[in-house]
Amino acid sequence: MSGSDVVRAWTGTRFEPVEEPVGATLAADSWLVVDGAVLAFDRHRRRFADAVADVGGDADAALAAADAAATVVPAGTWSPRLDLTPEGIRLRIRPAPAPSATVEVVTAARDPRTLPLRKGPDLEALAALQAEERARIGADVEPILTEKDPRGDGARRLVAEGTWSALLWWDGDALVVPAADILRLPSVTAAVILDLARADGIEVREARATPDDLEGREVWLANALRGIRAVTRWHGGPRVATPERAPAWRSRLESLRRAPAADRTTDGPIASRR
Repeated sequence: MSGSDVVRAWTGTRFEPVEEPVGATLAADSWLVVDGAVLAFDRHRRRFADAVADVGGDADAALAAADAAATVVPAGTWSPRLDLTPEGIRLRIRPAPAPSATVEVVTAARDPRTLPLRKGPDLEALAALQAEERARIGADVEPILTEKDPRGDGARRLVAEGTWSALLWWDGDALVVPAADILRLPSVTAAVILDLARADGIEVREARATPDDLEGREVWLANALRGIRAVTRWHGGPRVATPERAPAWRSRLESLRRAPAADRTTDGPIASRR
């Protein structure tokens, strides 16, 4: 099996290689596979199915395609990606990015998202934004997207998410995420983190926060491909705390990886493992 240049088309029963690039993406999902093990695979397949259904596609076909995709990933570390295109469901099995425990960020100068609740349609625009911000800052950064506070005068901007990641932070012993009415992609990895925190009895809060409100906090970005990354610098923004909790939580997430078939047979609560 070769690399990310091979595009496979879902026939309804299996994936077949096709000699065509992936077209316009209506919905997408991706995850990290490490020697056959995935964190919360069932949540990824269901998020993809929900996104496909949102554009009028066949959710059952999306689930079947995700299940089939899990069977064709070779040994090693990979990042499979499913796309719903006008031509049908497509699969690419891409080499996973290098692991990273930390990240530098910047408050994005603009928000290019048009459909923030569905992964796929905005991916190219977000990649362009990241390239712009890296050039503007002169460093490898992930932009933090913000939106206008609808309860304010429009000048106050609230943190929403990173271009590729969910945003979480610690306020004392409480784990905090943006308020539910702040538009952002439903993150599988963040959902697992929050489940673990609640199982431990940790207070989980929502907040309507500006970048400056995160001054002195331990701030995380979380996504499927890199797990938890601790923010070590916010260019032009708040001074964040030295990450103390992130290493242990990163290890904890890694310990929860399972083979996809096993993941789908365990839908009960996540056990507390503080």
